[in-house]
Amino acid sequence: MKFGVVLPTYGLHVDHKQILDTAQAAEEFGFDSAWLTDHLALSTKEAGRFSTIYEAITSMAFIAGRTQRIKLGTSTLVLPQRNPLEIAKEIATLDALSQGRVLLTCAIGWSAGEYANLGFEFKNRAQRIVEAINILRLLWSSHEPINYIGRYYQFKDVKISPPAHQPGGPPIWLAGDSIAAIRRAARIGDGWHPNTRKVTQLKNEIEIIRSLNQNPKFVIGMRCRMNFNAQTVEDMPLYGPIEHVHKAMKAYAETGLNYLMIHFDCEDQKIREKQMREFQEEIAPFFK
Repeated sequence: MKFGVVLPTYGLHVDHKQILDTAQAAEEFGFDSAWLTDHLALSTKEAGRFSTIYEAITSMAFIAGRTQRIKLGTSTLVLPQRNPLEIAKEIATLDALSQGRVLLTCAIGWSAGEYANLGFEFKNRAQRIVEAINILRLLWSSHEPINYIGRYYQFKDVKISPPAHQPGGPPIWLAGDSIAAIRRAARIGDGWHPNTRKVTQLKNEIEIIRSLNQNPKFVIGMRCRMNFNAQTVEDMPLYGPIEHVHKAMKAYAETGLNYLMIHFDCEDQKIREKQMREFQEEIAPFFK
């Protein structure tokens, strides 16, 4: 199993130093990846904890320039809120500059208001993400200019240069917790990226995926919250003492989960980094 860290890019008290310190600590401690949350234009009425949030792709570029080895991913880019040509260019550039360290996780999102604010249609977002992913892969894999006429997107004589460092572009994982999202990930994704769920639910969902996609390289990467100082509660299965978290992790590993993106749920940066180090020293070695 591989482990990533969800960076503290949102919240009332977040600042660039916390983000950078967490990313550099994750690299120093040997985590595989660092992940950035995405929202662009939520209304203040529904933004909640995302009322202050650093833009994901810009932040990835900043962190790429201040790290050397750690992979950088989005958790999760709402792809139908963007023009796929812009994303193809931005992600390819970032992958080229970082020498192949980009992971792209995308989904259809949940806020109709955010779609309206950005001028994109909400109801057809599931159809558009499929076409957009096809466009990304076409542009990243072609050495010649592309002409494209699709249902939702059209363009002429476009070539992405410089190309992404990774041949064919970064892997694309699809996020989402519904059955439709799970099936979509299995059908067109290189991985599936759910939020925290109970072990029994995850096991059943992975069985659905494996029935549709037998690729052994297909990634199941779950985002979760972890805090060794917090009280164990039902909807936060990785809250609690290290011994409890280790036991819970073992149950998750047995489902076929092979990637965990961890939000160390600590306001204090010293405590966050302490728990990151403890995880790598006391838990991670048992799952690698």
